[in-house]
Amino acid sequence: MNIITSKDNEFVKHVKKLKEKKYRDICQSYIIEGIKLINESINENANIKQIVICEDCTKIDVIPKELMYEIAKYECVYVTKKIFDTLTDVVNPQGILAIIEKDINNNEIDYKSDIERMQNLTYTTTNRKEHL
Repeated sequence: MNIITSKDNEFVKHVKKLKEKKYRDICQSYIIEGIKLINESINENANIKQIVICEDCTKIDVIPKELMYEIAKYECVYVTKKIFDTLTDVVNPQGILAIIEKDINNNEIDYKSDIERMQNLTYTTTNRKEHL
């Protein structure tokens, strides 16, 4: 397991730049942080490019073992606590973040099913009132 210790590392610079919207748009990627969000992204089959893990978290078992088994399937990058703290804006970070590739094929939200469901609900409610 290689651990990045230098703030001048190109990968570290890349992750820091992803905080800027303009750079996120260019790279078509964004950062998520925390155990819950990463677990949800795995469950939703998000396109995870890399997972960045603070080396201290692996030593003190902050990240649940089940999640560690799941993230082992992805490209994991380990960094020191000092480097991780420069990558995050969270006050009390959990020591894990992921770089997710944007889904460029699914830019728009499909509201059709929600609208149809609401129309059916309105129709059902109206019919019930008429029968009472």
